[in-house]
Amino acid sequence: MNWFEGKKLLVPIDFSENSHRALDTALGMGTDVCAVNVGVNLSVTSPESVWGALTEQSQREHIKEAFWKNFADERYRGIDFRVSFGDPGYEIASLAEEIGADVIVMPSHGRTGIKRILLGSVAERVLRLAHCPVLVLRH
Repeated sequence: MNWFEGKKLLVPIDFSENSHRALDTALGMGTDVCAVNVGVNLSVTSPESVWGALTEQSQREHIKEAFWKNFADERYRGIDFRVSFGDPGYEIASLAEEIGADVIVMPSHGRTGIKRILLGSVAERVLRLAHCPVLVLRH
């Protein structure tokens, strides 16, 4: 018996090969999969925002288009894909609670040492904030 069968799984996607593998792993484990991309709100950090070229809605549409382009295969059709903006760890944990996720399945990018200290660890933050179990995949 598969413990994950019938569970709602949340998979954070950053379009890396590791996140692609995490999504494939989740699809093999459960039937109800939600994927999320947490973007940086460019309206604050981008010079284009001065001219109004990038709105949160246009960023959201661009990210959704990129997702469905990267995951065009038939097996991804049933995925509920969402886009959020803000701190990735917080947004992932919040969405998991909002949708009633049973498990968060996410990749580890394997940063160690100074890179981990400087860049922080999204997986570690999600582990601390999530209301549900977190399965961190090392590839």
